[in-house]
Amino acid sequence: MKKNMPIGIFDSGLGGLTVLKSLQKKLPNESFVYIGDTQHVPYGNKSESSIIGYSKILSQFLINEYKVKMIIVACNTASSIAIKPLNQLHDIPIVDVITPLKSFVTNNKSKEIKRIGVIGTYNTIHSRSYEKLFLDINPSLRVFSQPCPLFVPIIEEGLDGHPIARLMIKEYLDPLLSNNIEALILGCTHYPILYKAITSYVSSNIQIVNSAEILSIYVKNFLRESLLTNISNNCETNLLVTDLSQHFNQFATKILNNNFKSISKINLF
Repeated sequence: MKKNMPIGIFDSGLGGLTVLKSLQKKLPNESFVYIGDTQHVPYGNKSESSIIGYSKILSQFLINEYKVKMIIVACNTASSIAIKPLNQLHDIPIVDVITPLKSFVTNNKSKEIKRIGVIGTYNTIHSRSYEKLFLDINPSLRVFSQPCPLFVPIIEEGLDGHPIARLMIKEYLDPLLSNNIEALILGCTHYPILYKAITSYVSSNIQIVNSAEILSIYVKNFLRESLLTNISNNCETNLLVTDLSQHFNQFATKILNNNFKSISKINLF
């Protein structure tokens, strides 16, 4: 496997761009190919078989067309459902966005935290992926979960600054806040787009955990330990979508600060 091959990333839509942004900062010499499956967004209300099917098609395309050296599943729903089938199907590293959160539990700061809230899509919450991960490391933790099914549609429609977003933040977070949580896991890569609105609503004593930052550190260490780090300055980022979306284009330009080569539509389904 060549070090200069790109890293493949896929998500159900534009949420994974928050992961890509963090990766670009941590790994400035790496090339990336990102697929936003805008044709099927959101994944949170899809069947498990559909999510696994989409994930297989997207990952196989990245391998066949771009010869990627690893794939990052930048979608919490797909991470909670499709990782095992993808690992069985492919022989390159597949990284999900949930496993790196082990470091949140094991680091010194988090040992002081005993009550954790998790927000995510219906599928992510019902899979209990975060709860199982955290309790396996520290059984004394209390984990409180809350599905937030309208967050992704609100974000995909560009309504993250609209009063409806603040209304739904109150609706979804109040049950968690009543359990006196000390940390809140943003269990969907779309949710960092609501970071400012969420932090302004909850107490400043609650630690807000954005998995994108933790994931980027995990990937950087993984590449170094696997001797796959690209040392060349000849790198680029390509964005692909499965359905044209004006908001995706606008958001990508804004969040990535134009740090990409192109946005193209692909026909996979």
